[in-house]
Amino acid sequence: MLVNSGCLRILTKPFKWIPLVFFRMPEGVFTVFLISTFAGYPVGIKILSDMLDSGEIDAETAEKASCFCYCGGPAFYSGAIGLTVFGSKEVGLLIFLSVLLSNIVIAFFVCRTSELKENRIVSEKRNGDLLVGSITLAGKSMGVICMTVIFFSAVTALLEAGGILDFLQNIFGLSDNETVMLSAFMEITSLSELQGSPYRLLPFICAVCSFGGLCIIIQLFALKSEKLSMFSFIKHRPLAALLSAVLCKILQPHLISETVTAVSYNHNLVKVNNLSASLCLIFMIFLLNYKKGLVFSDRV
Repeated sequence: MLVNSGCLRILTKPFKWIPLVFFRMPEGVFTVFLISTFAGYPVGIKILSDMLDSGEIDAETAEKASCFCYCGGPAFYSGAIGLTVFGSKEVGLLIFLSVLLSNIVIAFFVCRTSELKENRIVSEKRNGDLLVGSITLAGKSMGVICMTVIFFSAVTALLEAGGILDFLQNIFGLSDNETVMLSAFMEITSLSELQGSPYRLLPFICAVCSFGGLCIIIQLFALKSEKLSMFSFIKHRPLAALLSAVLCKILQPHLISETVTAVSYNHNLVKVNNLSASLCLIFMIFLLNYKKGLVFSDRV
């Protein structure tokens, strides 16, 4: 609703001087960049697709903006990796900053070397259309995301059951954590299965988080507009991943104490792969009880 109603533009008004002075980026694209930084991987591409379909931006602008409107968000990095694997919120902050700064560098060069355009479109949606349309679009998007995660989780399980991951581990002499990193290139939430607070792998973890994994990329192709080309996105992602790893190496000594790195510990607060299912189960129980209460009230 915030996106479709245009309220996000109002929220980003105090920062509108930033895209003009530093990036030469249209205000609407900068709004998408901000929300994609905090809302999760597919959100930026989805909003750019909606803007492209409505005529707010052209196909070239949407393609260029897709290169940097892509981030996992601080909640995922801190919760699923920082606290779950390392027991440290500083690690989550390090990963987030490494990915964010990588996107900022790419945004600077993309916007400085090409012209991004924006058209002013006045929305004619009524309040009812806005509400129902927003709920419908959000539901479809969440359905695509959930089914894609389930599909890649099933593929990973088949690879494990078939012994393929063990075969690769033996052939290349990979450790258990390195095998998990290999799985993360398919499904990013596999990073929550890392053991022993592997601080030496942090640059590689940042690279994987910047790339997002095949599961996320498939989600992008499922949610994007047919008019949006992903060529520039695919071309820039390896560069963004490499840049995130380098930035992590630079920032790590300043954000994480060497003492903590040397004497690392593992404090599993939550098993992230089971969290979503548990929340859904609790919500379904609540709805069932609420429905029974309504039926009972009607009978009385």
